[in-house]
Amino acid sequence: MTRSALLEVLREDYVRTARAKGLLEKLIIRRHALKNAMLPVVTIIGIEFAFLMGGLVVTEQVFNLNGIGKLFVESVLNGDFSLTQHLVMLVALIFIMTNFAIDLMYAWLDPRIRYS
Repeated sequence: MTRSALLEVLREDYVRTARAKGLLEKLIIRRHALKNAMLPVVTIIGIEFAFLMGGLVVTEQVFNLNGIGKLFVESVLNGDFSLTQHLVMLVALIFIMTNFAIDLMYAWLDPRIRYS
């Protein structure tokens, strides 16, 4: 994903302008191209993290691991609704914090993105 995004960004006009000014290829890639190429990569990382948290229960049940997923299943089976509510809120909080971190990374990677 990173490679294809970087190859796409390297064809842009501002990269061509930086090459015409005589900048070193390392500087062009680091300062100009890599930050813009990382936006779709950060998006994919966020989506994959969401799938990881969603598959947590299944993974822990299949491999008989002790963790939040197994605690979640046991609390539902035992009728412990207070613990179930707390675990749902914990997972929701993890999703919210992950999305917030990704939004902050967007603003850091692309200065044109402003949250006011």
